Amino acid sequence: MYSKFKVKKGTGTYSDTIEAFGLANLLNEIQNRVELNRPKLWIEDKGLYYELTSRPEIQLEQIRKLSYFPLFQYVVRDTSETFDEDYFDYPKQRDLKKERQELTQKAYKEFTGKDKSGQLKLKLREIERIYSEEKFISPQLDVYSQASTNNNFEVFKKLYNNFYLNKVSFPILIKYIFDFYSDNPVVLNSKNLQFFNDKVTALQIYNPNSGKGQNRPKASGSGAKGIDSTWISETMKISGALTNMLCQLVKVGSSYDMKVVVPDFKKAEYNLQRQIVLSFKKNIKGNTPLKVDILNLLIVNKQLLENTEEYKGFKAKNILTGLHSTYQKDLGQNKAVVNIAELLTPDFIEFDTEDEAKDWVEFFIEQINIIGSIEELGDATQGLIAYRTFLTSSHFQSWTKFIFWYAGHIMSNFSRNKYALPFKVTSLNKFFKNMNMNEFKISEIISNEGFQKVAYAIRKSTVTLQYTPKDQRKFEIRYGLAQTLQNKSKSAADLAGFIGEFIATFNAETARYAEKNGTVLRANIRENELSMFYGLLDKYPSKVVGALLASYGFALTEKEANKVGAEEQIVNEASIEQ
Repeated sequence: MYSKFKVKKGTGTYSDTIEAFGLANLLNEIQNRVELNRPKLWIEDKGLYYELTSRPEIQLEQIRKLSYFPLFQYVVRDTSETFDEDYFDYPKQRDLKKERQELTQKAYKEFTGKDKSGQLKLKLREIERIYSEEKFISPQLDVYSQASTNNNFEVFKKLYNNFYLNKVSFPILIKYIFDFYSDNPVVLNSKNLQFFNDKVTALQIYNPNSGKGQNRPKASGSGAKGIDSTWISETMKISGALTNMLCQLVKVGSSYDMKVVVPDFKKAEYNLQRQIVLSFKKNIKGNTPLKVDILNLLIVNKQLLENTEEYKGFKAKNILTGLHSTYQKDLGQNKAVVNIAELLTPDFIEFDTEDEAKDWVEFFIEQINIIGSIEELGDATQGLIAYRTFLTSSHFQSWTKFIFWYAGHIMSNFSRNKYALPFKVTSLNKFFKNMNMNEFKISEIISNEGFQKVAYAIRKSTVTLQYTPKDQRKFEIRYGLAQTLQNKSKSAADLAGFIGEFIATFNAETARYAEKNGTVLRANIRENELSMFYGLLDKYPSKVVGALLASYGFALTEKEANKVGAEEQIVNEASIEQ
């Protein structure tokens, strides 16, 4: 009987992960075919290996009775090619994708301008419906587009034919695979097998550590030869790649490189993992290197939360370790691996109730919209790096770098009549209530009445005025406030002095307008409220307090956001052919 299987980690890259997913795909298919009673399949990262557990066990007799089935779909690469089994029609899928992109581009041209944003959203939703229901575009297209290239197809075809040309021996081959992952000896008897390839080249698309130039510690010849691997491992990797890998094009200058992304789960049931990955692939956004990393991590965690049914004591990193992300540089005929990384799931995503889970989902939606609206140019690169570091390390210091930059970015864009999407105060409240430093809770700062009043004064002097029509503004916008706040936050004394001067000016302008016009448009900040704020600087680091002021001072209240219509900007990414 077979119950537990081990996929050893030989590389520490996504190669190990997709091999485990491939084996899980096979086990799931067999569980369904042998009609096990209420089968369950778990995948767990044990550190040195992935452990897959089938409940109930799969009996040897059940394997012997198995009829042939393909472990993955064959791919037809040309319209003139035919195949006698179910296959992936790459030319048709490629054309459907191109057709959808052309319709999307046409929609962006037809519905330009803020006044037509509602019509644009409706049109984009209709296009999405058509190509998910009527003209289905497979979520596997991105991987099949790589598998069908001349460099990769030969190995794909050999591994497919190992099973296709040996249907009578199919149960024997499955037993070899089960034994291989159960630490049982596997001795391949190829006497009765036709055209069987037990050794194949480990392709870079499935094995990022095996690219040419990485195989040997020193040169040993004029040619670069690939690394050989076993037929079992490489078959599982292809299967796992087709269901759990994302090949995402990223724009660099006038050309496109590629990021290969694979979710890496700590422990989860098979069907949950498949649903999360499928939803993730359907919702990908972004087309530039940094934004792709950030958006992918936000989106996959959003999908995790939307698909979970267990809330008590939930901690995202206990289910999802993170995302394998490998950067491949386009060299024309080939691609070269230039970076292998893993983007870790943030430590701070945790909750106990369904309502708290919904709060997190709302926060992720806002973050996705904000990051999606940033152009990855100039100093935005440093801001995006800080945000990515914050997500993957969960260090608040990186948030301070990002939010000081973003506060200045908002004001700079507004001054040039460019789009910028502020945070919402309600979303920040939900986010920070669970964010803890080593020595204190951030909620202790943001709940302080003095802090809230100072943030209010900053808001009323900056973003609120920016969203007020020029002919209705009664006060001058304080440009440069974000940069000054960042500089003064380096010490408690400097921050206290700056806030004191700022509030004095704010109160004077407010009183002067009220006296002249007999109308109070905004509240003064009272002495006791200012004293409460100063008290924070005696207890907490000035950089933390300053960064939180930048967070809340350049955000909008829910009422303000609804009033001015500050909402998601629809970013045109239709020209990207994945």
